[in-house]
Amino acid sequence: MAVSRTSMFHMRRNGHLYETSILGPALATLRANLPDRWYATLIMPKPDTPSDAAVRIGNDSGVEVTFMIEAGSTRMSSTQTATHLSALAAASPHRLLFVTDYINAPLRLACEARGINYLDATGWTYIVSNEPPILIRLTGAEKPPHQRENKSTARLNGPAAGRIIRRLLDSDPPVGIRQLAALSFSSPAAVSKLMPALIAAGAIDRDADGTIVRVRRRALLNRWTKDYSFLNSNGVTLDYVAPRGLQRLIEHVRDRDDICMTGSAAARTYLPSTSISVIPLTLLAMYAQDPRTLAKELGLVRVGRESSNVIIAPLREPSLLDQSRLSEQGLVAPLGQVLADLLTLPGRMAQEAEQLMDFLSETDLAWRE
Repeated sequence: MAVSRTSMFHMRRNGHLYETSILGPALATLRANLPDRWYATLIMPKPDTPSDAAVRIGNDSGVEVTFMIEAGSTRMSSTQTATHLSALAAASPHRLLFVTDYINAPLRLACEARGINYLDATGWTYIVSNEPPILIRLTGAEKPPHQRENKSTARLNGPAAGRIIRRLLDSDPPVGIRQLAALSFSSPAAVSKLMPALIAAGAIDRDADGTIVRVRRRALLNRWTKDYSFLNSNGVTLDYVAPRGLQRLIEHVRDRDDICMTGSAAARTYLPSTSISVIPLTLLAMYAQDPRTLAKELGLVRVGRESSNVIIAPLREPSLLDQSRLSEQGLVAPLGQVLADLLTLPGRMAQEAEQLMDFLSETDLAWRE
């Protein structure tokens, strides 16, 4: 059965487009990282022929290998893309090298599992040959070039983005755009606006109908916290000292319904009772409808950030309280919000986020990616 070359990729058959849009930057990055006396030579197809371009990698000692290039930007999921590339490689008498502008972490793993060589414009490289023996592995950018995201894509640091991502972190696919919009009390347009960024980060896969068919929860959380942070995305956060200590403060806020805890104190409620947090509780982070009034009622003392052990953020998103979990310590923010705040609060709280995600991954494989 013939394998279609156009079903998965936006292919560029014109030599100029090859050189300027994808191959030029990708090969330039590869050449810059090759050892002395090594080269990577682009071999363009002859005019009016359907053959692909190729790259010849070698050195002046006579070691040389040629790879046929499959270049383009992917349309489908990481698994589907890797499977398609594997079929192309099996049908070709030549070694295959997939070249694109950016290859995200899930696609890198899927390609390597199938023995597919890849190269992108940011530097991610996996090129293997057994005969002659060659192994080239390079690290690229943590996120795709800005041009991969539509200019209209909003930054993921506002209340609407938070609602949508929190719900997506809790959802089991498949889930459609309208369904996700309803679950997150958002508009379908707001949900659609986030999709390019999440797809580019490898956080979700969608099928041909646009339905979200896979969620990689760690990748989704990591993409969210590239734009979002507790200190910078929630308005003016205020720093205090609790004169009588954090445990006494927690006892005083336990029965309040106008605040919810996040960060380290909240993370402890999501861990099993047999687990001990990897770090001690030294900072209490909270959301409150009126931070200043709350601080006055609790007898907190306003200080600078370097001296504080309490940080209070204004409650910009009322649904945080609606979605909060009632624990022995009081209301705690939704799981996704707690993790995002742990990853962006000062100190060693990111270690607690990793501990909690490791625990979640024991029963939910989506937290492993």
